[in-house]
Amino acid sequence: MNDDSQRSDPPSLPARRGLRSSRKPRYLQVADELRDELKRGDHPVGGMLPTEAQLCERFGISRYTAREALRTLEEMGLIARRRGSGTKVRSAEPQVRYNQYVRSIDDLLQYTQATRFQLRHSDRLLADATLAGWLDVRAGTECVLLHGIRYQRRMLKPFCITDVYRRASMQGLPPGFARVEDAMRALIEGELFARVGLVEQSLSAVALDAEQADQLEVEPGTPALRTLRRYFDPKSRILLVAVTLHPGDVFSYITRYERSDVMRGV
Repeated sequence: MNDDSQRSDPPSLPARRGLRSSRKPRYLQVADELRDELKRGDHPVGGMLPTEAQLCERFGISRYTAREALRTLEEMGLIARRRGSGTKVRSAEPQVRYNQYVRSIDDLLQYTQATRFQLRHSDRLLADATLAGWLDVRAGTECVLLHGIRYQRRMLKPFCITDVYRRASMQGLPPGFARVEDAMRALIEGELFARVGLVEQSLSAVALDAEQADQLEVEPGTPALRTLRRYFDPKSRILLVAVTLHPGDVFSYITRYERSDVMRGV
């Protein structure tokens, strides 16, 4: 019995109805075509999308490729899939939203795994009183700033501005880099999970200024959630400080608290 998940698609891409020629992976080609159809209203909200078998026949693809295409649309918030019930259309436009459920440091750090960071620029600056307080350094200490945008994986619309600060020192950073900036980027893109022992966090509400709104593709004055996180290593030394801005309508922050002295039998 053949395992459909191991089937490979034909190497060439024949011209089939509804499938555009592209260098993209085939599942993304299919996802793009279906997304265009959803936007045009070919599949009304509340209705059902064609089955995996129907997509395989239409596009000449394997079940695995069809599933990946549908998963892409599901991650965009366009469809909802339920085993045995088919695929229901939820929206005609991608829903850029990120819900973070936090009960531990591991949960908190999953944020960096579930999103994609795009560096816009880096800079060297002298710490003012505020930054010095965040980093526990003297005012005037040379620091490094990485400024970038975060995207939910497979999404093109930005949902978070991120500014990462650190004292201009290699101490505590991954080895093998000539510049602090490069070591910082390696840390936030992959090695932060293994190096953090403590995280301090504060949340506040702000309004986005014109420059911030332009980067997030929203209107100036849009309400936003500002998050300040201080990351420490297991010896309580500061690794870095991250300040993020999320438009209020695309980010939910959910925590769960449990009592340590719960009385049984009450």
